[in-house]
Amino acid sequence: MRIAAGAVADADFVVMMGLAAALASLGLLQGSTAVVIGAMLVAPLMGPLVASGFALVQGNVVLFRMAMGVSVLGVGLGFGISVLVGLGNPGYEPSMEIEARGLPDLMDLAIGFASGMAAAYAMGRPKVASTLAGVAIAAALVPPLAVVGVALTNDRPWIAVNAGILLLTNLVAIILGAAMVFRLLRVHVHGEQDQRPAWASAAIMTLVLLAVLVSAPLFLNVLEARREGRVARPLLYPVAPHVRAAVHSYVDEWPGIEVILLGRPSVEARFGLGMVLASDDTVPAKFESELRDVIREARGDDPAIAIFALRSASARAE
Repeated sequence: MRIAAGAVADADFVVMMGLAAALASLGLLQGSTAVVIGAMLVAPLMGPLVASGFALVQGNVVLFRMAMGVSVLGVGLGFGISVLVGLGNPGYEPSMEIEARGLPDLMDLAIGFASGMAAAYAMGRPKVASTLAGVAIAAALVPPLAVVGVALTNDRPWIAVNAGILLLTNLVAIILGAAMVFRLLRVHVHGEQDQRPAWASAAIMTLVLLAVLVSAPLFLNVLEARREGRVARPLLYPVAPHVRAAVHSYVDEWPGIEVILLGRPSVEARFGLGMVLASDDTVPAKFESELRDVIREARGDDPAIAIFALRSASARAE
Protein backbone atom coordinates (compact mmCIF):
# COMPACT_ATOMS: atom_id res chain seq x y z
CA MET A 1 0.00 0.00 0.00
CA ARG A 2 1.28 3.48 -0.93
CA ILE A 3 0.66 5.00 2.52
CA ALA A 4 2.45 2.23 4.42
CA ALA A 5 5.35 2.38 1.95
CA GLY A 6 5.96 5.98 3.02
CA ALA A 7 6.75 4.81 6.56
CA VAL A 8 9.72 2.64 5.65
CA ALA A 9 13.20 3.80 6.68
CA ASP A 10 15.06 2.43 3.69
CA ALA A 11 18.18 3.76 1.98
CA ASP A 12 16.10 6.00 -0.29
CA PHE A 13 14.51 7.72 2.69
CA VAL A 14 17.85 8.32 4.41
CA VAL A 15 19.54 9.65 1.27
CA MET A 16 16.68 11.95 0.26
CA MET A 17 16.22 13.26 3.80
CA GLY A 18 19.92 14.03 4.10
CA LEU A 19 19.98 15.81 0.73
CA ALA A 20 16.82 17.75 1.57
CA ALA A 21 18.30 18.95 4.87
CA ALA A 22 21.55 19.97 3.15
CA LEU A 23 19.69 21.84 0.41
CA ALA A 24 17.44 23.59 2.93
CA SER A 25 20.37 24.63 5.14
CA LEU A 26 22.40 26.00 2.23
CA GLY A 27 19.37 27.70 0.70
CA LEU A 28 18.52 29.36 4.01
CA LEU A 29 22.07 30.65 4.45
CA GLN A 30 22.04 32.05 0.91
CA GLY A 31 18.56 33.47 1.27
CA SER A 32 17.50 31.56 -1.86
CA THR A 33 13.77 30.91 -1.94
CA ALA A 34 14.14 28.63 -4.97
CA VAL A 35 16.60 26.32 -3.20
CA VAL A 36 14.42 26.19 -0.07
CA ILE A 37 11.40 25.23 -2.18
CA GLY A 38 13.49 22.54 -3.87
CA ALA A 39 14.38 21.12 -0.45
CA MET A 40 10.67 20.92 0.43
CA LEU A 41 9.98 18.92 -2.71
CA VAL A 42 12.88 16.53 -2.10
CA ALA A 43 12.09 15.84 1.57
CA PRO A 44 10.30 12.50 2.20
CA LEU A 45 9.14 13.41 5.71
CA MET A 46 5.49 13.85 4.76
CA GLY A 47 5.15 10.09 4.09
CA PRO A 48 5.63 8.78 7.65
CA LEU A 49 3.55 11.61 9.12
CA VAL A 50 0.56 10.80 6.93
CA ALA A 51 1.10 7.12 7.69
CA SER A 52 0.95 7.96 11.41
CA GLY A 53 -2.44 9.60 10.95
CA PHE A 54 -3.62 6.61 8.91
CA ALA A 55 -2.42 4.18 11.61
CA LEU A 56 -4.27 6.13 14.32
CA VAL A 57 -7.55 5.88 12.43
CA GLN A 58 -7.09 2.20 11.62
CA GLY A 59 -5.84 1.30 15.07
CA ASN A 60 -2.71 -0.24 13.55
CA VAL A 61 -0.16 -0.02 16.36
CA VAL A 62 2.60 -1.69 14.33
CA LEU A 63 2.32 0.86 11.50
CA PHE A 64 2.05 3.73 13.98
CA ARG A 65 5.23 2.76 15.79
CA MET A 66 7.07 2.26 12.53
CA ALA A 67 5.86 5.58 11.11
CA MET A 68 6.73 7.53 14.25
CA GLY A 69 10.14 5.88 14.37
CA VAL A 70 10.83 6.88 10.77
CA SER A 71 9.64 10.42 11.53
CA VAL A 72 12.03 10.68 14.48
CA LEU A 73 14.83 9.29 12.33
CA GLY A 74 14.12 11.87 9.63
CA VAL A 75 14.03 14.76 12.10
CA GLY A 76 17.24 13.60 13.78
CA LEU A 77 19.03 13.18 10.47
CA GLY A 78 17.88 16.58 9.24
CA PHE A 79 18.97 18.23 12.47
CA GLY A 80 22.40 16.60 12.31
CA ILE A 81 22.96 17.71 8.71
CA SER A 82 21.88 21.28 9.48
CA VAL A 83 24.25 21.42 12.46
CA LEU A 84 27.14 20.34 10.24
CA VAL A 85 26.25 22.99 7.66
CA GLY A 86 25.95 25.61 10.40
CA LEU A 87 29.34 24.69 11.86
CA GLY A 88 30.83 25.02 8.40
CA ASN A 89 29.43 28.56 8.04
CA PRO A 90 30.14 30.39 11.31
CA GLY A 91 29.14 34.00 11.80
CA TYR A 92 26.56 34.05 9.02
CA GLU A 93 24.32 37.06 8.44
CA PRO A 94 20.74 35.75 8.81
CA SER A 95 18.79 35.95 5.56
CA MET A 96 15.11 36.78 5.26
CA GLU A 97 14.43 33.05 4.75
CA ILE A 98 15.92 32.32 8.18
CA GLU A 99 14.23 35.26 9.89
CA ALA A 100 10.87 34.18 8.44
CA ARG A 101 11.02 30.92 10.43
CA GLY A 102 11.95 32.77 13.62
CA LEU A 103 8.47 34.02 14.49
CA PRO A 104 5.67 31.48 13.85
CA ASP A 105 2.06 32.29 14.66
CA LEU A 106 -1.37 30.66 14.69
CA MET A 107 -1.61 30.77 10.92
CA ASP A 108 1.26 28.28 10.76
CA LEU A 109 -0.79 25.87 12.88
CA ALA A 110 -3.71 26.24 10.48
CA ILE A 111 -1.41 25.75 7.48
CA GLY A 112 0.06 22.57 8.95
CA PHE A 113 -3.41 21.17 9.71
CA ALA A 114 -4.67 21.95 6.21
CA SER A 115 -1.51 20.46 4.68
CA GLY A 116 -2.03 17.20 6.54
CA MET A 117 -5.63 17.06 5.36
CA ALA A 118 -4.61 17.73 1.76
CA ALA A 119 -1.86 15.10 1.84
CA ALA A 120 -4.19 12.46 3.27
CA TYR A 121 -6.89 13.23 0.72
CA ALA A 122 -4.38 13.15 -2.15
CA MET A 123 -3.08 9.76 -1.02
CA GLY A 124 -6.59 8.42 -0.59
CA ARG A 125 -7.71 9.65 -4.01
CA PRO A 126 -5.41 8.49 -6.84
CA LYS A 127 -6.90 11.05 -9.26
CA VAL A 128 -5.43 13.96 -7.26
CA ALA A 129 -2.15 12.29 -6.25
CA SER A 130 -0.27 14.72 -8.52
CA THR A 131 -1.01 17.53 -6.05
CA LEU A 132 1.31 16.01 -3.41
CA ALA A 133 4.19 18.20 -4.62
CA GLY A 134 2.18 21.30 -3.79
CA VAL A 135 1.28 19.86 -0.40
CA ALA A 136 4.98 19.32 0.35
CA ILE A 137 5.66 23.00 -0.34
CA ALA A 138 2.75 24.14 1.82
CA ALA A 139 3.79 21.94 4.75
CA ALA A 140 7.38 23.30 4.78
CA LEU A 141 8.75 20.70 7.18
CA VAL A 142 12.46 20.76 6.37
CA PRO A 143 13.18 24.55 6.40
CA PRO A 144 12.30 25.10 10.09
CA LEU A 145 14.21 21.92 10.96
CA ALA A 146 17.26 23.26 9.14
CA VAL A 147 16.90 26.66 10.83
CA VAL A 148 17.08 25.00 14.26
CA GLY A 149 20.46 23.43 13.55
CA VAL A 150 21.93 26.40 11.70
CA ALA A 151 20.76 28.94 14.30
CA LEU A 152 22.01 26.92 17.27
CA THR A 153 25.51 26.72 15.81
CA ASN A 154 25.61 30.46 15.10
CA ASP A 155 24.50 31.91 18.43
CA ARG A 156 20.88 32.53 17.47
CA PRO A 157 19.02 30.68 20.26
CA TRP A 158 15.80 32.69 19.97
CA ILE A 159 15.45 31.93 16.27
CA ALA A 160 16.26 28.27 16.96
CA VAL A 161 13.58 28.00 19.67
CA ASN A 162 10.90 29.61 17.50
CA ALA A 163 11.85 27.47 14.51
CA GLY A 164 11.60 24.41 16.77
CA ILE A 165 8.10 25.49 17.81
CA LEU A 166 7.18 25.90 14.14
CA LEU A 167 8.53 22.42 13.36
CA LEU A 168 6.60 20.82 16.24
CA THR A 169 3.48 22.72 15.17
CA ASN A 170 3.73 21.34 11.65
CA LEU A 171 4.42 17.78 12.78
CA VAL A 172 1.47 17.65 15.17
CA ALA A 173 -0.95 19.48 12.86
CA ILE A 174 -0.14 17.27 9.85
CA ILE A 175 -0.73 14.03 11.78
CA LEU A 176 -4.02 15.30 13.21
CA GLY A 177 -5.16 16.70 9.86
CA ALA A 178 -4.34 13.44 8.09
CA ALA A 179 -6.17 11.40 10.74
CA MET A 180 -9.27 13.56 10.39
CA VAL A 181 -9.43 13.15 6.61
CA PHE A 182 -8.87 9.40 6.76
CA ARG A 183 -11.68 9.19 9.30
CA LEU A 184 -13.96 11.17 7.01
CA LEU A 185 -12.98 8.90 4.13
CA ARG A 186 -14.08 5.97 6.34
CA VAL A 187 -10.85 4.03 6.05
CA HIS A 188 -11.01 3.00 9.72
CA VAL A 189 -11.48 -0.63 10.69
CA HIS A 190 -15.02 -1.60 11.61
CA GLY A 191 -15.04 -3.94 14.55
CA GLU A 192 -17.93 -5.33 16.46
CA GLN A 193 -18.36 -2.09 18.38
CA ASP A 194 -16.40 0.12 16.00
CA GLN A 195 -14.38 1.53 18.90
CA ARG A 196 -10.95 3.11 18.68
CA PRO A 197 -8.20 1.18 20.57
CA ALA A 198 -7.13 2.69 23.88
CA TRP A 199 -3.59 3.40 22.68
CA ALA A 200 -4.92 5.28 19.64
CA SER A 201 -7.21 7.41 21.81
CA ALA A 202 -4.29 8.18 24.13
CA ALA A 203 -2.06 9.11 21.18
CA ILE A 204 -4.69 11.41 19.71
CA MET A 205 -5.26 13.10 23.07
CA THR A 206 -1.50 13.61 23.43
CA LEU A 207 -1.30 15.19 19.97
CA VAL A 208 -4.27 17.45 20.72
CA LEU A 209 -2.64 18.49 24.00
CA LEU A 210 0.60 19.29 22.16
CA ALA A 211 -1.38 21.36 19.65
CA VAL A 212 -2.95 23.32 22.50
CA LEU A 213 0.43 23.85 24.19
CA VAL A 214 2.13 25.15 21.05
CA SER A 215 -0.85 27.42 20.43
CA ALA A 216 0.11 29.50 23.47
CA PRO A 217 3.46 30.82 22.15
CA LEU A 218 1.96 31.10 18.66
CA PHE A 219 -0.83 33.32 20.02
CA LEU A 220 1.67 35.41 21.96
CA ASN A 221 3.66 35.92 18.76
CA VAL A 222 0.51 37.17 17.04
CA LEU A 223 -0.11 39.70 19.82
CA GLU A 224 3.54 40.81 19.78
CA ALA A 225 3.52 41.27 16.01
CA ARG A 226 0.38 43.40 16.22
CA ARG A 227 1.76 45.45 19.09
CA GLU A 228 4.96 46.19 17.18
CA GLY A 229 3.22 46.67 13.84
CA ARG A 230 5.65 44.18 12.37
CA VAL A 231 5.64 43.75 8.58
CA ALA A 232 6.47 40.55 6.72
CA ARG A 233 9.60 41.97 5.09
CA PRO A 234 12.09 43.56 7.51
CA LEU A 235 13.26 47.10 6.86
CA LEU A 236 16.78 46.05 7.80
CA TYR A 237 18.50 42.68 7.94
CA PRO A 238 20.70 41.95 10.98
CA VAL A 239 24.48 41.94 10.65
CA ALA A 240 26.75 39.08 11.67
CA PRO A 241 27.25 38.70 15.45
CA HIS A 242 31.01 39.38 15.29
CA VAL A 243 30.42 42.56 13.25
CA ARG A 244 27.83 43.81 15.72
CA ALA A 245 30.16 43.03 18.65
CA ALA A 246 33.04 44.89 17.00
CA VAL A 247 30.88 47.97 16.37
CA HIS A 248 29.53 48.11 19.93
CA SER A 249 32.97 47.48 21.40
CA TYR A 250 34.39 50.46 19.52
CA VAL A 251 31.44 52.81 20.16
CA ASP A 252 31.52 52.02 23.90
CA GLU A 253 34.96 53.62 24.01
CA TRP A 254 33.40 57.00 23.10
CA PRO A 255 31.31 58.51 25.93
CA GLY A 256 28.14 60.21 24.80
CA ILE A 257 27.73 58.14 21.61
CA GLU A 258 25.20 55.31 21.37
CA VAL A 259 24.18 52.89 18.62
CA ILE A 260 20.45 53.18 17.89
CA LEU A 261 20.17 51.08 14.74
CA LEU A 262 22.55 48.76 12.89
CA GLY A 263 21.67 46.58 9.93
CA ARG A 264 21.83 45.80 6.22
CA PRO A 265 19.30 47.26 3.74
CA SER A 266 19.56 44.18 1.51
CA VAL A 267 20.93 40.66 1.36
CA GLU A 268 23.14 41.83 -1.52
CA ALA A 269 26.64 42.53 -0.27
CA ARG A 270 27.10 45.58 -2.50
CA PHE A 271 24.57 47.51 -0.44
CA GLY A 272 26.78 47.17 2.64
CA LEU A 273 25.31 48.27 5.93
CA GLY A 274 24.03 51.35 7.70
CA MET A 275 23.71 52.60 11.23
CA VAL A 276 22.08 55.38 13.19
CA LEU A 277 23.92 56.88 16.17
CA ALA A 278 22.81 59.21 18.95
CA SER A 279 25.42 61.65 20.22
CA ASP A 280 25.56 64.35 22.87
CA ASP A 281 27.83 66.40 20.62
CA THR A 282 29.06 66.55 17.05
CA VAL A 283 30.62 63.25 16.05
CA PRO A 284 34.33 63.72 15.26
CA ALA A 285 35.54 62.81 11.77
CA LYS A 286 38.13 60.55 13.41
CA PHE A 287 35.34 58.51 14.99
CA GLU A 288 33.61 57.82 11.69
CA SER A 289 36.87 57.00 9.92
CA GLU A 290 38.00 54.55 12.60
CA LEU A 291 34.51 53.00 12.85
CA ARG A 292 34.53 52.30 9.12
CA ASP A 293 37.92 50.60 9.50
CA VAL A 294 36.57 48.49 12.37
CA ILE A 295 33.64 47.32 10.24
CA ARG A 296 35.82 46.54 7.22
CA GLU A 297 38.24 44.54 9.36
CA ALA A 298 35.42 42.59 11.04
CA ARG A 299 33.69 41.76 7.75
CA GLY A 300 36.85 41.10 5.82
CA ASP A 301 35.74 43.16 2.82
CA ASP A 302 35.11 46.77 1.80
CA PRO A 303 31.32 47.30 1.97
CA ALA A 304 29.45 50.56 1.47
CA ILE A 305 28.88 52.02 4.94
CA ALA A 306 26.32 54.72 5.76
CA ILE A 307 26.59 56.38 9.18
CA PHE A 308 23.92 58.79 10.40
CA ALA A 309 24.62 60.66 13.64
CA LEU A 310 21.73 62.36 15.46
CA ARG A 311 21.98 64.82 18.31
CA SER A 312 20.30 63.46 21.42
CA ALA A 313 17.28 65.30 22.85
CA SER A 314 19.14 66.16 26.06
CA ALA A 315 21.99 67.75 24.11
CA ARG A 316 19.62 69.92 22.05
CA ALA A 317 17.82 71.05 25.19
CA GLU A 318 21.07 72.36 26.61
